[in-house]
Amino acid sequence: MSKKIFEPLKIRDKIVPNRLFAQAMEGNDGEDGGKPSQRTIDRYTKFADGRWGCVIIEAISVIETSLARVNGMIINKKNLDSIKRLVEAFKKHNSESLLLLQITHSGERSGSFSDITTLTPGNKNSFRYISGDEIGRIRDRFIEGSLLVQEAGADGIDLKMCHGYFGGEMLRPSNTRDDGWGGSFENRTRFLREIVEGVKGGLKNNNFILGSRVSMYEGIPGGCGTSSPDDIVEDLSQMLDVIRLMDKLGMDYINVSAGIPALTGTITRPVEPSKYLALHHLRYTKVVKEMVRNENLKLRVIGSAYSTYKSQSIDLAEEMLMRDYVDFCGFGRQIFADPLTPKKLASGESVDWCILCSGCTKLMVAQLNDGCIIYNDYYKEINRSHK
Repeated sequence: MSKKIFEPLKIRDKIVPNRLFAQAMEGNDGEDGGKPSQRTIDRYTKFADGRWGCVIIEAISVIETSLARVNGMIINKKNLDSIKRLVEAFKKHNSESLLLLQITHSGERSGSFSDITTLTPGNKNSFRYISGDEIGRIRDRFIEGSLLVQEAGADGIDLKMCHGYFGGEMLRPSNTRDDGWGGSFENRTRFLREIVEGVKGGLKNNNFILGSRVSMYEGIPGGCGTSSPDDIVEDLSQMLDVIRLMDKLGMDYINVSAGIPALTGTITRPVEPSKYLALHHLRYTKVVKEMVRNENLKLRVIGSAYSTYKSQSIDLAEEMLMRDYVDFCGFGRQIFADPLTPKKLASGESVDWCILCSGCTKLMVAQLNDGCIIYNDYYKEINRSHK
C-alpha cells in the first residue's frame, strides 16, 4: 500500500496531518439541554487518539425546538462552556488534527418529540410550514452558532446542507417559495450565502475554516441533484453551481455526500446488498474534483461512503487520492467500529472493520445512545436490552 493517505495537506492555512476524515456521526448522548456529556467527551477524545486528519463533531443544532435526536447537542451561549470543554479535551489528546463542528437545523428530519418544520410549499406531510421571517431568524442562529464555535476554540464549522435537513431542503428545486427564500436558484442559495457572509463578517480569526456537507443527489422528486420541482432524474448542474458559489463566497471545502438517510438510506450509507451504490459517491466526488481543478477553484474536496468497502476501503482511498479524484476520504460507520483506525494503519496493527450490519443506525432510529454493536460492549448491551 502506498502512503498517500498519510500525506499532509492544507485547508486554508491549516495543515491536516493525513487524508482521513472522521465524518459527523451522531452519538445521541448529550445531556442537560444539549450539552456534551462525559460520554460525548470520551468518544471524541478516542477519535483524537485515533489520529484522524480531521474530526467533525456530529450535527449540533442551532435551534432548541427542532432536534433529530432526543439527546442531540445544541450550540448556544448557555452551552458554550461545556462545548469548550469538549474542544479542550480533544486538543489535549491531539493538537495536530483539525476539529470542526457540524451545525444544523433538523427541519423535516426532526424527531416526533420536537417541532417538525418544512419550508417547502405544498408539503403533504403534517409538518409546520414556517414563514420567511422565521427563516431569517434561523439564518441568524446559524451565524451566531458559527461564531460561538470559533469562541469554543474549534478549527471551523461544517454547515449541514445535506441528508434532508433544513439546509438541504432549502437548496432543492422543490423549494418553490415566493417570499425571497425559494423559487429561483439565487433565492434558494440565499440562506447559504447570507450565513457565510454573516459569519465572515463576525470572525476574529481569518484562519477559521468554513465548509459544508452537501447531498449531490437525494433520490426524490424535486430533490437536490434534479432540474425541476417534479423531476427525479439525476441532473447535477444546479448542485455544481452551488459548489461554484461556495468557492466564490470564500469557503474552504465541499464534503460530497448523497441521499437522505430516512428516505433513500442506501444511497447515503450503502449496506452489503447495495454496496455498489457507493460507486455513485465516488463518481460525484470525481465530477466535483475535476470541476474544481479545471476551473481553478480553491475548495478542497472530501469524499464519503468509504466505510462501505470495509478492509478494501484504504486501497480504494489510495486509488482515489493517487488519481486526484479527491483530496480527503471520509469515513462514518468505520469511526464507530474502530475509532483508532488511522493510528492502527500507520503502525501496522489490525483494524476492526465495519461489517455493515446497520446496528448503529438501528440504535439511532430508536433514539438510544449510538455506537458500534459489534466491537463495543456498551452499545452491544444497549442493543441486546432494546431487543
